[in-house]
Amino acid sequence: MQTPTAEARIFAADRLRAAAEAVFRAVGCPEREADAVAAHLADANLCGHDSHGMIRVLPYVKALQRGYFRAGREVAVVREAPALVVLDGAMGLGQPLANAATDRACALAAASGTGTVLLRRAGHVGRLGAYAERAAERGMASILFCNAPRPGGGVIAPWGGIGRRLGANPIAMGMPRPPAPPVVLDFSTSYYAVGKLRVARNKGELLPEAAVIAADGTPTRDPNAYFGPPEGAMLPFGGHKGYALNVFTDLLAGFLSGGGADYPPPGSDEQGGNNLMIVAIAVEQATDPAWLASALANYAAWVKSATPLDPARPVVLPGEPEAATRARRSVEGVPLDSRTIAQVNEAAALVGLSRPL
Repeated sequence: MQTPTAEARIFAADRLRAAAEAVFRAVGCPEREADAVAAHLADANLCGHDSHGMIRVLPYVKALQRGYFRAGREVAVVREAPALVVLDGAMGLGQPLANAATDRACALAAASGTGTVLLRRAGHVGRLGAYAERAAERGMASILFCNAPRPGGGVIAPWGGIGRRLGANPIAMGMPRPPAPPVVLDFSTSYYAVGKLRVARNKGELLPEAAVIAADGTPTRDPNAYFGPPEGAMLPFGGHKGYALNVFTDLLAGFLSGGGADYPPPGSDEQGGNNLMIVAIAVEQATDPAWLASALANYAAWVKSATPLDPARPVVLPGEPEAATRARRSVEGVPLDSRTIAQVNEAAALVGLSRPL
């Protein structure tokens, strides 16, 4: 059982979801929208992605109150072809818009074998891997690209440079693997997601590695060097290769959708929105399901049979750490640091509610 410390408390995921839903209902979101956002945030904490969980409640509320995000928006079709749809989210809250876009891509794939949906002008969509999981539940393999234009401005220094020019730009992929959880890749093309810097800053911790380049060009583990003043920048993961993937995420999610990639300064620490490219592939139309199930099981067993470098950390496939954390935290509860708790309670106060946590 996890033991709460002076810096953290343990909550049931249902309590986190209820707290977030109450806040979003109070700020003016319809019931279904508030539930979709709250469910996504609570599940992000549940599976261990605290950077995309309850820590986002306060930034979302502030974005709604200043009119940058809009409650109650639905996706609108901009362009449509047999296996391609372009949608506009009109800066509604990102999770329900991205759910709708994912479902639309899956419907296209069910009809045509594959389907692509481009979603522009969505609010922050949260943990990108959640949509790969959603597609996998519908029997679809998936590839997702996501960019994040202003108001946040750039967060990443280009390879070989100093200063913010690019977004964090995550990429996700998913592959159904019944009866096991799907294989899910979900990573930012920055060294870390900016939310993970916020978590480290909230906890007063150093980063595991020197993922930030300070304003003077010095690599550092201190998350405060990113936020400044003077502000630093995140490094791309994987050197020039991660930088190239970052650029193509802007090209595919930002420019193809028509949402763009507007990162010039001045930036801010306020919550920005997202553009998405979602490609779904109907697995049963691509290959024989019985063969695939057997082949994937054999493949997983072979890969995971490798002797681990650390006996306490066996080899796993992408997505398995999240599945294991979700199972553990469902029983033990979800730890939240004191600053994140205070931020959720601040969001509640902004919308006239008493402290939910």
